[in-house]
Amino acid sequence: MTDTTVTDTTVTDTGTGYGRKPSSHDARLTEVGPGTPMGEALRRYWQPVASSTALTSDVPHRTRVLGEDLIVFRDGEGRPGVVFERCSHRGSSLFFGRIEEDGIRCCYHGWKFDVQGHCLDQACEPGGGKRRNLARQPWYPVEERYGLVFVYMGPPEQKPPLPRFDSLEPLGEGESYHTSWAVPGAEVVGLDQDFNWLQIFENAVDPVHAAWLHSNHSGYQFAGTGTTGFPESYYDHRTAGERTTYHRTEHGVGYVWRYQDTKGPDGELVDMEWSAQCLLPNILALPDFVKSTPDGRNDMLLWMVPVDDTHHRLVFSIRAAGPERVNSFMFGIKQNGKNGWELTEEEKQRFPGDYEAQRSQGDITQHSEETLAPSDKGVVMLRRMLRTMVDDVEAGRTPLGVDAPGDPVRRVEAGLSIRSQPENEALDETAAPTGVGT
Repeated sequence: MTDTTVTDTTVTDTGTGYGRKPSSHDARLTEVGPGTPMGEALRRYWQPVASSTALTSDVPHRTRVLGEDLIVFRDGEGRPGVVFERCSHRGSSLFFGRIEEDGIRCCYHGWKFDVQGHCLDQACEPGGGKRRNLARQPWYPVEERYGLVFVYMGPPEQKPPLPRFDSLEPLGEGESYHTSWAVPGAEVVGLDQDFNWLQIFENAVDPVHAAWLHSNHSGYQFAGTGTTGFPESYYDHRTAGERTTYHRTEHGVGYVWRYQDTKGPDGELVDMEWSAQCLLPNILALPDFVKSTPDGRNDMLLWMVPVDDTHHRLVFSIRAAGPERVNSFMFGIKQNGKNGWELTEEEKQRFPGDYEAQRSQGDITQHSEETLAPSDKGVVMLRRMLRTMVDDVEAGRTPLGVDAPGDPVRRVEAGLSIRSQPENEALDETAAPTGVGT
């Protein structure tokens, strides 16, 4: 008789999701409200809140910055102002207020405030309010530069000068500042996006994602690929890591991505270096990727302004002689040949872009669940600098990137250049970074 008994050997599965600890985000880097470590650090810097040209004396505009609800407006004399949205009288929103020659007047009882929050008139009180000088609408200092309205929300006694950048000045012949989005609802206060600010800022120092997301996965998404912009070889994901180097700059983190293109004097194949820079606390110097011209001066800065913990707003300034450069920035990345808002849900899944990749990380990405790799070196460098920035503020030190009176115009390290090297010298290969940690 044959023995048909089978002995089962049970193998325990490994790596399953059972019993994992609750995931978490790095609150010290991501949360921006009043009193939070990063919120207090970001309040030591000027933040752009509106396009100067789009901000008129017609109506006030709502904005939310670092977890605070604000109103930005321009009075009838042309002065910009930023005040709390809630009226200091009975709490109605000044969004419904009326702009007058010298201030903004609340719709509820007619109290009027100037751009520094002084109460100029109390319409329903005898004599315009005999004690109106005791009322003060909370406000913040503002300055205009590069076609933008900037606000300072930090300690008044530590207000720094508004910084200057050599990529935006001086204006060349026929140039002007372009700062308004051609997107309904974003013309004045910038483009709102519904996830944490750090996710997009880190993307700015993660160029390697272009070698997969913007090419191999979703098809070539950058306009100008193969013609006026990057050659297709730029996106070689097999060599992207070894062709990219990261370095600390005077005010942040930069990277250089090496590739080859036919941009020599006679159209010959030459070594190129594409560089971009993240400047603390939340600025990206982004060269033109649609029409890449060697040795041109960088012409654009992009701010990732935190709205609150789960939203941010994109604000930019471009120095240009016409709309071509602005259009290439706003509409130069296509998904399946379309703008993002034209996509169906199926197209978003099949041809994802930056928004889909970054938004899908969550309202705030869960840092405890990350597994970092050598190609994340730029992200790690940026996080370390941001942590140092927070530490400096908590210790009473001036953080990196906060100007002092008399500081020179900042040099911005970004652009495209032909890589020069001594004749017959072989191109050094830079090894992929190792020992990456957070």
